[in-house]
Amino acid sequence: MKLKFFGTEIYISFLFCAVVCFMLVVDRTGLVVPTLFAVFIHETGHLLAMWAADCQPRAIRLIPTSVQIVRGFSPKRCGEVAITVCGPAANLVIFGVLTANFYIFKSEQSLMFALLNLVIAVFNLLPVSGLDGGTLLTLAIAHFTDIYRAERIVRIITAVFAFIAFLLGVYLWVSGTVNISVFIVAVYLAVCGMVKR
Repeated sequence: MKLKFFGTEIYISFLFCAVVCFMLVVDRTGLVVPTLFAVFIHETGHLLAMWAADCQPRAIRLIPTSVQIVRGFSPKRCGEVAITVCGPAANLVIFGVLTANFYIFKSEQSLMFALLNLVIAVFNLLPVSGLDGGTLLTLAIAHFTDIYRAERIVRIITAVFAFIAFLLGVYLWVSGTVNISVFIVAVYLAVCGMVKR
């Protein structure tokens, strides 16, 4: 499905909708909807930074593995670091507000959603390809070498993180605590490390 929003093309893949529906059906924790909302807050932080810098994205693609923002502008002109940081920053602001709300009103739902936002922010700041931390690390390394070598270094770091996540999943499995989400993270990181951006 495609639609236009203030000149930005929004594409929602059928598989994205299918995965979300599947997650909602099998979810027994009640965390899928709050997690999706935390991801929405994260991506909104990036988009608001782009629009504030007058660097409107060409397209937003919702696919099963991620939300892709296709930029139709020069990162240097628009401040790549500021745009990258605004996603995790949005989650951290919500984390702060909801943590304060928990201490004032003792709402456990506020605390749960606050912690979800903290997890989304911290996960996205991992120094791996496809995440904000990887983008920031690539930009930092690119100051000392060319961008292609910087991207290659970050892909190697991503592979190491994927391997560690896989080993953690195997360890949990052997110790009797099967956690499929750790394997999913390992596969996601492995794919991110293999894809050239």
